[in-house]
Amino acid sequence: METMGIITTITLIILIIELFASIIPFVPAIPLIFVTMLVYGFIERFHHLGWLFMSGMALIVIASFFIDNAAVWLGAKSTGASKFGFAGAFIGGIAGILINPVLGIIIGPFVGAVLAEFIFVRNGWGSALKVGLGTLLGFACGTVMRFILALAMVTAFFLKVH
Repeated sequence: METMGIITTITLIILIIELFASIIPFVPAIPLIFVTMLVYGFIERFHHLGWLFMSGMALIVIASFFIDNAAVWLGAKSTGASKFGFAGAFIGGIAGILINPVLGIIIGPFVGAVLAEFIFVRNGWGSALKVGLGTLLGFACGTVMRFILALAMVTAFFLKVH
């Protein structure tokens, strides 16, 4: 196998690992996928990956930064979250990451939204839990969207180099 074929194979293996890492909340897999493509591009002097392709990939990276926040916001909004619920989810997310980065990013917004809704809105536990579940649903949707974006990037790369 020629040198470029080996480099392409290794790059594809790295991209597939990064693709599956995209479902892990605290791993910046989509920016890593972009960096991997960028390194590959420099190695092969952007013969296969032109500026238009890399610009499209950069736009996907930028969009990915907004997906998680938008998904959690929409999940909470769909269940009737108040401004207190949104603030609680935000504060809970930060606290959760500081306490336990792996589980805190999932549990923190839920707990923060539930407590804020219960304490400040006073509609009872049922309403507060509904908002908390909305944040979890939004988080799950954001995870699926991250995976889809990562899959699109890896697939586009594969199609460009083969």
